[in-house]
Amino acid sequence: MSEKRPVSADRIPYLSFIQVVSAFAVVVLHTNGCFWEYSSESYWFTANIIECLFYFAVPVFFMNTGITLIDYQDRYSTKEYFMKRIRKTFVPFVSWSLIGLCFKAVSGSIDFNTTSFSQIFNSILAGRLINVYWFFPVLFCIYLCIPLFASISKNKRNSVFTYLLCCGFITNNLLPFLINVLGLDIALPLSLQVISGHLIFVIGGVVIHTNDLDRRTRLCIYILGLIGFLLHLIGTYKLSSSAGSIVSTYKGYTNVPSILYSFGIFVFLKQIGTRIMEGRLSRLFCFLKDYTFPVYLMHWFIITALQRVFQFDTKSLIYRLGLPVLIFIITICITRLIRMIPFLKRILP
Repeated sequence: MSEKRPVSADRIPYLSFIQVVSAFAVVVLHTNGCFWEYSSESYWFTANIIECLFYFAVPVFFMNTGITLIDYQDRYSTKEYFMKRIRKTFVPFVSWSLIGLCFKAVSGSIDFNTTSFSQIFNSILAGRLINVYWFFPVLFCIYLCIPLFASISKNKRNSVFTYLLCCGFITNNLLPFLINVLGLDIALPLSLQVISGHLIFVIGGVVIHTNDLDRRTRLCIYILGLIGFLLHLIGTYKLSSSAGSIVSTYKGYTNVPSILYSFGIFVFLKQIGTRIMEGRLSRLFCFLKDYTFPVYLMHWFIITALQRVFQFDTKSLIYRLGLPVLIFIITICITRLIRMIPFLKRILP
């Protein structure tokens, strides 16, 4: 494994491919919502497989974010960095949350007579008003941490990040996971806060990107990724089947199965994405990349509206895997229209 020289994020073609794949995966997770209704019927068996297969969506999104922003100081100041983040993510988040508030008010999902302003404000701020917006507060915290990581000199960054990744994984993720699975009565006093939570994906993505992984290293990561996937898949199936309800022992984005699987998927997508972006399909993914953020913002509205109009069978495999394609198409059409209006295009950068 050899370190390679960092390049501008605008010149990393495979990230466009991964950006599209992760956005599609997010939509699949939400059209596969029947997973959270445990049943002994066959639909839940396939729902569990789909859930586990596409579980990499959010972790890979955060890994992409870290790679894209870690070298921002090469392009603009920290002040401009925050202004861009406010303009490109915070303003759209608040705008679409308010649109969601109106959407819920019209549909009768919110009763202003029993809901106070502070409750609405808190639900928007925490990303709970639109439940799929939960990742925005996490993303904003990541934005606040990026300048700290970016300030580490590039010649030391790889060794520092690798150290943080290894120590953080062991103390924050692996040991608590083993204690939980084995049912040990141990209160672990260790925690590396500097890489806690979803920051492990930010740092992990940068480490993977800045190193040329040889075949043997990739194979080891793939094996660990497969182990993580199987732990998630089989563990959730067995525990949930026994309990008759969803058991989340092996779930959670920052849980060990998810981390192993997401890192393995990211390495895999990096390998195939590099090749795909050198071929004819590169134009398609470059086109779709410009609509991935609108997909994150709009897919909840589209799913909700389509479901109310057409009353789909949400347990149908065609619905769960086919609707995300339709959502991308609808999002592209709506986004192109909104971006033609000078004032409104600010909510869909």
